[in-house]
Amino acid sequence: MSSSYTPGPPTDAPVTIPRNVLRLLALVDISTAGRRVLDELLYLSDPQTGTAQISQNEMCTELGASKPTVNRGFKELRESGLVWNLQDGLYQLHPLLTGGAVSSPVMRIPEIKAAEPARFTEQRRARYAAQVANLTTAG
Repeated sequence: MSSSYTPGPPTDAPVTIPRNVLRLLALVDISTAGRRVLDELLYLSDPQTGTAQISQNEMCTELGASKPTVNRGFKELRESGLVWNLQDGLYQLHPLLTGGAVSSPVMRIPEIKAAEPARFTEQRRARYAAQVANLTTAG
């Protein structure tokens, strides 16, 4: 049985992300699915702890996306260092995204894996070329 419940934000306070952090986010190589999951986690984030509580099934419902798509989004966010699991359905957002808020002051904070600006376009072009090559060999 599936649930139609989707959580709401813990507050109506705006989420503020500094320009230098937005620039860094632009250089993190995540898919549209990863960005949509991140946006939803930011929407749900608790300003005191920088955490967001939502199950993957609830995220699927909220985004109207398949489970594999949402799972890929979460995986990309973990691998990039933007988000990590604290427990099932509870995610910590990187303190750069939360104004420094973390759920524990002794928590290990991962480095965000962003591309160098000069190499980012190169990486994107190489990925696109590989995707096009896969399409031509599959067809």
